[in-house]
Amino acid sequence: MFKKLFAPMKINKIESRNRIVMPAFGLLYQQDRKVSQKLLDFYEARAKGGCGIIIVGGCGIDFVGGGPMMLGLDDDSFIPGYEKLADAVHKHGAKLFLQIFHAGRYQFSFLIGQKSVAPSVVRSRYTKEEPRELSHDEIIEIEKKYADAALRAKQAGADGVELIGNAGYLINQFLSPVTNLRTDEYGGGFEQRATFVFNTIARVREKVGSDYVVTMRIGGNDFIPGGNTNEEMSEYAKMFTEKGIDAINVTGGWHETKVPQLPMAVPPGAYTYLALGIKRKVKVPVFSSNRIYDPAQAEQVLLEGFADAVCIGRGQIADPDWANKAREGKVDEIRPCVGCMQGCMDKLFSGKPVECLVNAVSGFEGERKLTPAKSKSKVLVVGAGAAGCEAAIDAKERGFEVELWEADDRVGGQLYLAAAPPGRGDFARFAHFYENGLERLKVKVRLAKKANADEIAAAKADHVILATGASPITPKIPGADLEFVKQAWQLLRGGVELGPRVVIIGGGSTGIETALLAASQGTISSDTLKFLFLNQAEKIEKLHDLCVKGSRSVVILEMLDKIGPDLGVATKWVLLQDLSRFGVRTITKAKVCELKPGEVIYEIDGQKKSEPADSVVLALGSRPNRELALELEKRGIKFLEIGDAKGPRKIMDAVNEGFFAAANL
Repeated sequence: MFKKLFAPMKINKIESRNRIVMPAFGLLYQQDRKVSQKLLDFYEARAKGGCGIIIVGGCGIDFVGGGPMMLGLDDDSFIPGYEKLADAVHKHGAKLFLQIFHAGRYQFSFLIGQKSVAPSVVRSRYTKEEPRELSHDEIIEIEKKYADAALRAKQAGADGVELIGNAGYLINQFLSPVTNLRTDEYGGGFEQRATFVFNTIARVREKVGSDYVVTMRIGGNDFIPGGNTNEEMSEYAKMFTEKGIDAINVTGGWHETKVPQLPMAVPPGAYTYLALGIKRKVKVPVFSSNRIYDPAQAEQVLLEGFADAVCIGRGQIADPDWANKAREGKVDEIRPCVGCMQGCMDKLFSGKPVECLVNAVSGFEGERKLTPAKSKSKVLVVGAGAAGCEAAIDAKERGFEVELWEADDRVGGQLYLAAAPPGRGDFARFAHFYENGLERLKVKVRLAKKANADEIAAAKADHVILATGASPITPKIPGADLEFVKQAWQLLRGGVELGPRVVIIGGGSTGIETALLAASQGTISSDTLKFLFLNQAEKIEKLHDLCVKGSRSVVILEMLDKIGPDLGVATKWVLLQDLSRFGVRTITKAKVCELKPGEVIYEIDGQKKSEPADSVVLALGSRPNRELALELEKRGIKFLEIGDAKGPRKIMDAVNEGFFAAANL
């Protein structure tokens, strides 16, 4: 079905069974910087799932560069763990590369007990710290450490190593004119800034030989002011391959860039052009990364010549069997990465191990299992949001007889509300996954079915799971019942006409995303933008305005002193940046007192103020729908509540609760 994606690929002396790469990803599964059983289970599942090349890392070349949060590869005591990992991966036909890592100025001093090190003393916007400049002798020592780490990888049975030269880490810092201000042999002009990389490649080759695979991951564009662009990085890539690099793995910009790299707001495959720019310059295989998650999309990237292989990172976190399902044509069965960042990057930035919003088993492969049911007892699930759908599918997978009732005319619940704001549409893909799964497993689904206690009693189910969700809160504010006042959920469902001046009450995630939806109304589409640009119909400045200046002015009123307290760190900055870009005003510490036709009366520090409003949208949270639960309690009917029915939840919590409800039956 996807011939190019599953064609073998040669790199130096090895052959990968396909062109699917699992790129290195910080997971925080290691134990004392060594390979843990949790990490081994995670990667073995992806190897068994059909991935061609698995890259594990970062593996620190020393403690200063790697710190306690990364894997280690700086002495021989680490080798046995990687040997076990190599055996587990090879057992299922995949190849294993280890990514050799040094953070440079991106290391946090509190983790290593000293200042980070870098080519020059340039403060990091990522860590908010100033590094110490490396001496000439220290640089030579680091070059040797890279080579020693590569040799250990080879001794451990890994098929290759990857030098990490992207994201603003040490190699990147030497290459950039922003962070390399040296005047010795390691700095100065364009080629001089690559001296450290040339020397490192040479030392690695001396240790591992010419037949061993050595690749490099680079950013196709730093995306920071004054940094290297795709033109410069393409030239560097050409030089590196001439010095002995066997493949180039291309990703996007630095951690401190203001250009989003991974959230769902990034269009699918947005950075494949960076890989193409480098592929034009080199004669070795090129991998493309970032927001490639669909097999058809991946196939097209290869067919159109953007790259020779594709990195499916978070896609394989979401579903370890991504490759096998794609190869077998079971695309609808792939649990879709939705680019939410909640289980992966948000967890990492909070210092917690990676999980996944769409897959409760991800990261828990050795712990969480769906075992076959001991009997074909009947399970009734009421409510087909994320929690209810997950419970129904997992219970059916176990072998139970399952029936699912939903009051709405489609399954998916609030997933469709989450998908409504601009740049959040991937949540709908998760709803479609559930819809397809229920149909494939032949779960009996009754839509437009509002349940009551009598009907549940008559159904005679052995297990009743309530996933009845929640309803938006209407505050006790004078005027909240007026016609010009709407709930955010109404707007997110569509079909609501707003006036030119919109006030959103509530600055949590729902309020922010609703504000962006309102502010985007009246802006041009991406297709229109491309058409106007290609025909040079408008000036660049005008095109920018047409993208961000819509038909509404939007204001957020928030009672707290900051907006977005419930947003994850990995996506919050993107949404706040978009609020500014779309001209959404925010007023904090504002207590709304009254809603009148045409205005909102609010109070800040005891002083009353007024904000003009043609439309008011309430985004003040939700309350559980417990009416049915109370009925069942009165009747003495046993049930289990999950998801928003128990209390306001995030989607990931709902999915987890749905899984456990089914797993524990």
